[in-house]
Amino acid sequence: MAKSNGYVDNFDLLAAGGDDDGIAVAGVTTVYTETFKCPKDVSFAFVFQFTSDGVVECDIEIEQGNDPPATEGAASGNLVVPYGLGYLEENIGDKLIHVVPYSPAVTNFLRAKISGTGANAATTVLSKFVVNTIVNS
Repeated sequence: MAKSNGYVDNFDLLAAGGDDDGIAVAGVTTVYTETFKCPKDVSFAFVFQFTSDGVVECDIEIEQGNDPPATEGAASGNLVVPYGLGYLEENIGDKLIHVVPYSPAVTNFLRAKISGTGANAATTVLSKFVVNTIVNS
């Protein structure tokens, strides 16, 4: 994919994995987005949103590594939360669009790890998760 300075590229991690309707995060569970190959010399932002008929109680962490997971959508020792970066956002309790800037560690791959916590409703879905990138000048 060619990148031009000044133009934002959007990569939908849900559509890439065939999850056009989102990823269910029912109750207390952990799920993952599709893995994204990190481009170099770009700035990142993540755009995400949850839908639910009830309460949303979720955390999102970004996992990174130099090798993709053996199985997409499953836990993998190939990807970890980089030291010192922690949560992309913790204690998400709304259905609003979030835009969060992110400076990834230098690795080949990343993905989102979404954890339902507490009273998270059975109907909760991560309905949007997009990586926005722009070439640094």
